[in-house]
Amino acid sequence: MNKDNTAIIRCPSCGAGNRIPVGRIGAAAKCGKCRKPLPSGNGLAEYKMRCSDCGAKNKIPAAKIDAGPKCGKCGQKLATAQLFKPQPVMVTDANFEDEIIKSPLPVLMFAWAPW
Repeated sequence: MNKDNTAIIRCPSCGAGNRIPVGRIGAAAKCGKCRKPLPSGNGLAEYKMRCSDCGAKNKIPAAKIDAGPKCGKCGQKLATAQLFKPQPVMVTDANFEDEIIKSPLPVLMFAWAPW
């Protein structure tokens, strides 16, 4: 089987990777390890983001990340540029609200003080 025409779908039950032909994604399939049904969605990469305005969780398919996705609840445009922002980010008192509180992505913050 040509690897270019396949996608790896992770089993939600056991975590095993299953190679599925791209043309068969969405069809009924079972995990090769635990034999439980695989997700019937497209199974391809997706991003999960929180809306900076209303706080609703949104799933964005990787293929549509450049299409200007909007929040499913309030309709505001999602800040997808945050996904590709260089990491780590220096946080100060001046930008704490924007970088931490209103961040559409989960935040892991390391705080340090010289005292």
